[in-house]
Amino acid sequence: MSLVEIVREKQEALRVRDLAQLLGVSPQQIYKMAASGEIPSFKVANAVRFDPHETAEWLKEKYPVRSVALRFPEARRA
Repeated sequence: MSLVEIVREKQEALRVRDLAQLLGVSPQQIYKMAASGEIPSFKVANAVRFDPHETAEWLKEKYPVRSVALRFPEARRA
């Protein structure tokens, strides 16, 4: 299953730590990307969240070939 497919199948908003784990980066990097507008995000109170469908589309646009070609191990279900 590709990373885009893993993210797209999520039914609830992704948390920073969930997205960091899926992308293999630190939570701090995710916060920076969200703050700069590099990755689509929204806030609930003071918490940053990510719509899984918007995030999947962002991945497809940012990495059009690799997001389809790479295969990732099954992610933990939240």
